[in-house]
Amino acid sequence: MTLVKLAGSAGKPARVFSMKPATISLVAGTVLTLAVAIGAAYRLDAREPRKPYPKATAPPPPSAVFSPAKEPAPSGEDIERQALRHNAALALDIERGLYARDPHQREMVFTFLLPELLQLEPQRAVDMVERQEPGEARDALRDEVARQWITRDRDPAIRWMMSFENEAERRASAQVAVQALASVAPEQAIYVADQLGVGRDDGYLEHMVQMWAEGDLNEAERWLAGQPDDARTAPLRARIEQVRERKKAREES
Repeated sequence: MTLVKLAGSAGKPARVFSMKPATISLVAGTVLTLAVAIGAAYRLDAREPRKPYPKATAPPPPSAVFSPAKEPAPSGEDIERQALRHNAALALDIERGLYARDPHQREMVFTFLLPELLQLEPQRAVDMVERQEPGEARDALRDEVARQWITRDRDPAIRWMMSFENEAERRASAQVAVQALASVAPEQAIYVADQLGVGRDDGYLEHMVQMWAEGDLNEAERWLAGQPDDARTAPLRARIEQVRERKKAREES
């Protein structure tokens, strides 16, 4: 039997434990085995570079054997017929929502259904406006078509608004379209306003250009550099220059 003496802490005597020879041999063997394993792993890791993960297996080639479909493939005429039915259903749902007493239903058709119809078949939306009797429902639908269509397909929307025989309708739809563009594309808003003859006589374009310059002077000046120095551009140029001078004065103070 072997006596093992452990040092005691300050103020306390050392402790003595007894260990049998078999126990000592087992402990020593375990420590030696762990040391050899760790050393071998370390040398192996240092000697051999780490291998990258294998690449993903490529998908198998497409099969040359095809199973016939149970349903016949639709023809071009079938697809067109289905599209027309879908668009007609969209227009019908929009008109129902237009005259619904629930304002949330109208908001839903304007938010989800009208954009889809303008994308698929804008002429159907135009025809829908023409069918409406004068009044609040017609005005709401006309303005919503103008607001959404001008940001999707500018030139056809301009031609549609210019086709209104009623001057009040033409002007109202034009103002809605210009306002829709003012915050996202001011230079387009100016172009549309000039095409439709709005925004100059009431100072709207001057105010819009000033707000544009306040928010992004560099873009406003870039647009101005490409414009003719004439009487139509002069009031807009003056607004941009006012903003530039104020910003310069603030930076120098």
